[in-house]
This record gives sequence, C-alpha cells and structure tokens, in this order.
Amino acid sequence: MELLAPAGTIEAFEAAVESGADAIYIGAPAFNARALARHFSLAEV
Repeated sequence: MELLAPAGTIEAFEAAVESGADAIYIGAPAFNARALARHFSLAEV
C-alpha cells in the first residue's frame, strides 16, 4: 500500500514527508488538475 498526500504549500509538503508519505501530489502552473488549488512555482518544484 502506498500513501499519496496532496500538498498545496511548502509547509504541507514538509509535513507529508515528515509523516512518512510515499508520494506527494503538488500542482505546478498549467499542470494542476485542481482548478482552485494554489500552484507551486516552477522554482519551488
């Protein structure tokens, strides 16, 4: 079983890593499936 966690902020990303997520979903400009989500910049990705 794999734990996939969404992360809309750097803080959420870090919390998912610290909590043991196997994979993390982040949105990038023009590559985000969630229309209202905050996008990570390409530099952040």
